[in-house]
Amino acid sequence: MRGWLGLGLFWLASLGLAQGYTIVSVDDLKRALANPKNFVIDVRTPQEFAQGHVPGAVNWPLQQIEHWWSRVPKDRMVYVYCNTQNRSRVAVQYLLAKGYRDLHLVTGGIQAWYARGFRVAR
Repeated sequence: MRGWLGLGLFWLASLGLAQGYTIVSVDDLKRALANPKNFVIDVRTPQEFAQGHVPGAVNWPLQQIEHWWSRVPKDRMVYVYCNTQNRSRVAVQYLLAKGYRDLHLVTGGIQAWYARGFRVAR
C-alpha cells in the first residue's frame, strides 16, 4: 500500500510539473524559506492568516486574486499554500492561465505545516 501511495504522489507531482507547476511538501517549503529570493503566498483569508502563517509569507486572499495576480514576481520561485490545498490549487491554475510558470503548490497547506510542528508567525 505504501508503495502505491508514493507512486501516486510521484505521478501527481509529475502531472503538475508538466502543467507548469510542481507539487511540493511542507518540508520542501521549509527548506525553501532559507532562500530569501523565494516568494511565498498564503491565499487564505486575513482572519485565517492572523491565526498563524508560514514565516515570510504574504497574505493575498484567493477571493481577491484578480487584484493581486499581476504583482506575483515572475523572476522568483513562487510557493502557494492555503489551509489544505484547495484554494491554493485554484490560485495556481489562475496564475498558469495568466502565463506564470515555475509555481510550487504546497500540498497539505498550513494544516500539514502545523502537523509537522513547524513554527508559525502571527
